[in-house]
Amino acid sequence: MKKSLIIAIVLSAFVGVGGSAANRRSQAGPHQAEFQAFYADFLKAVRANDKEKIADLISFPVDDWSTDIRHNVQTIKIKDRAEFLKKYDILFTSSMRLHAAKAKPEPLKDGRYVMIWKETDVECSFEIGYIDGTGYRVTSYSIGPL
Repeated sequence: MKKSLIIAIVLSAFVGVGGSAANRRSQAGPHQAEFQAFYADFLKAVRANDKEKIADLISFPVDDWSTDIRHNVQTIKIKDRAEFLKKYDILFTSSMRLHAAKAKPEPLKDGRYVMIWKETDVECSFEIGYIDGTGYRVTSYSIGPL
């Protein structure tokens, strides 16, 4: 009896900490339908390499956008849409498009989402947040060590 009780407590604690995928989705927040519409638009733009539409789905100015030029990772600021479009090939690479089209968004507890993938020796991610009056937008892109 004690052994069964201990196992039940351990299992319930484990499920409570990690939770199931359905439970994580239920934590997605009050704007989940809006996120699904944003995500569909984002995937469509990424797959089509539609830089104008991708730019429309980013919240400017962006304070944290990582670039990787010949394995030199830097985090920069992007002032506005025009700067993003001018530097598009550096800021939104074919590798990013390939991985973003496959990455699954994960909800965070505060209503934001993150799309994470791993490359050779780094972890990359888009952060997506809800902007009042605008809806969901990409707010940052990060490259960091594994």
